[in-house]
Amino acid sequence: MANDILTMIKVCAAISVFTFVFSRGLGTRIDDLGYFSTRSGLMARSFLSVDVLVPLITIAVIYLVSPSRATAIGLILLAAAPVAPLVSKNIANAGGKLDYAMSLQVLLASLAIVTTPALLYLLSRVTGITMNIDPISVAESVGLSVLVPILGGVFVRRLFPALAERLIRPLEICSIVVLALVFIIVLLFTYQLVFVPNIRSYIAMVLVVVGALAAGHLMAPGLPEEQTTLALESAARNSGLALLIASEYASLERALPVMIPYLLLSAAICFIYIRYRKMGHGITRPTRSG
Repeated sequence: MANDILTMIKVCAAISVFTFVFSRGLGTRIDDLGYFSTRSGLMARSFLSVDVLVPLITIAVIYLVSPSRATAIGLILLAAAPVAPLVSKNIANAGGKLDYAMSLQVLLASLAIVTTPALLYLLSRVTGITMNIDPISVAESVGLSVLVPILGGVFVRRLFPALAERLIRPLEICSIVVLALVFIIVLLFTYQLVFVPNIRSYIAMVLVVVGALAAGHLMAPGLPEEQTTLALESAARNSGLALLIASEYASLERALPVMIPYLLLSAAICFIYIRYRKMGHGITRPTRSG
């Protein structure tokens, strides 16, 4: 792929991630930030599910299924990139707990400057897949695209709450539109690679998504709304951040087209899970703690 195309993907992915995370910060109430103050156990289990169990599941799937190298790299990138743009809508549709989701997203986004480069390094070493990335450089990218906007959004919300409310929806739409543009660019220039992974690669994608849903579901026992929320948060990965990292390194370029079939499979599986939660447990609408 030409350098100018990679640059375009990188810029668009950075804009998408920045605007989405900034909108998360703008939508975060001070009360939301204190959600885990009396729920330290749930906070620990949530972090364990998203940033420990999902990467471990990814490692196990790569070893057991042996997908193509491009698919394995794509799965590693996604495992290291939590907090997806559309997960809040899915959580709302499934009747999850919105204040828990917001607090968890802020927590994960704030920690991503450490967890994302650390996970990429560890996953590449454990799987034996050489990725030739610089953890410090990745941390800088994550800091600029994730940590700065999340803190900036919270700060703006604190000072100008009315303005923050007006900006949230336009920024969310901007993030989604720009991310869609990124995928269109990837599809146009790598269409011959998008749907050619072997059957092992598709099996690996399905197993990672199902495993992530199961991990999140099991880590919040006895709490139906939290189970739904954590399951979807665990399965939903930040494709924009994964694309941003992949576009920065030539060694990861072939992982770009893997994101499209993965997201399609993930959306289908999560839709089935949402239907199961709504039909089997009578969960019909999202809630906030009183």
